[in-house]
Amino acid sequence: MSLRRVLTITRRVMRQILRDRRTVALLVFAPMLMLTLGAILFRSDPAPIPLGMLNEDQGLTSPVIGTIDLGQRITDELAASDALIVVVLSHDEVDDRLRDGTVEAALYFPEDFTTYFVENRKAVLDLRLEGSNPTRSITITAHVTQAAMRSLASLVGTGFGIPGPQVTEGETALPVSVETTYLYGGEEFDTMDFIAPVYIAILSMFFVFLLACVAFLRERSQGTMERLAATPATRIEIVLGYMLGLGLFALIQVAVILFFTVWVLKIHYLGSLSLLLLVIAFLAIVGVNMGILASAFARTEFQVIQFIPLVIIPQVLLGGTFWAVSDMPGYLQPFAYIMPIYYANNALRDVMLKGWGLADIWPNLAILVGITGVLIILSSLMMRREVA
Repeated sequence: MSLRRVLTITRRVMRQILRDRRTVALLVFAPMLMLTLGAILFRSDPAPIPLGMLNEDQGLTSPVIGTIDLGQRITDELAASDALIVVVLSHDEVDDRLRDGTVEAALYFPEDFTTYFVENRKAVLDLRLEGSNPTRSITITAHVTQAAMRSLASLVGTGFGIPGPQVTEGETALPVSVETTYLYGGEEFDTMDFIAPVYIAILSMFFVFLLACVAFLRERSQGTMERLAATPATRIEIVLGYMLGLGLFALIQVAVILFFTVWVLKIHYLGSLSLLLLVIAFLAIVGVNMGILASAFARTEFQVIQFIPLVIIPQVLLGGTFWAVSDMPGYLQPFAYIMPIYYANNALRDVMLKGWGLADIWPNLAILVGITGVLIILSSLMMRREVA
């Protein structure tokens, strides 16, 4: 083995890469951009969770210690939490406010709430959860339970006292129990069920984008674009033709992703499977057109790979995938609304976790159609520049 020949090849590769200024720029600035976005999102404080409150507790009056209103005490304790925002509701508003996202849970105190606690030495909390996000449901239940325990502890000096934990057959029974009901989902839904819709969206967009980008770049590098430009076909017809051709294979790929997730991984879902496939098909078409557009800025397949952190990772970070848009810093939130995956995430979650139909999710699909139209126009314009 000749070290000289090895070093000669090494220098040649280095010179080739250094001559490609676009590649050098992507190598330097793309990681910096992704790290910055990640740091901002991980360090941002989550937005308070809106909690509906229905307090009809009449309290209990004693001639010795006066009136005790346990429902109000728990309400005040929850209102003092930085993690929650208490929203006063009426009975008729609960499901509507849960459905439109104004609140994520509703806590109800009946008229005899304090009386029941004094008589039975146990506080039973009636908590209604929206339920589409199991992680949020667990967090809300924990905050409500802790607030109730602190409120009961504050009764120690009033004469009502707080019973100590009771041990029954080796299990500790706390003086607080939470009876939960769900608008959507249920106790059988876990974190994977919540992540599954966006997991499907990410994989679908990633693989479809890569397929379209590489395939279209290969057509350009082989001179097919120039030959097509010499035919009567218009630029937009060429883009549409490639979109439909690549889209067929994209649909096969996303169908495999969807059915494997549902049938093999046993993900729970409430809505129509055909509607889920329709949403992913819309996202796949968007991914195909994103790949066609991105390929216009690449000269080699190596550059195509480097477009992934610029195109796909921002979709994951800013598209409401793992961070709710409301939890993001205000200056990042507008970027979420230009991410196609944001609308696919909303539609997929609404169908899988809430059981919504086409009449409920059509605005998200309409926006995906609009984004597709914009990408088709931009791709045809970029093609005109490339073959001119």
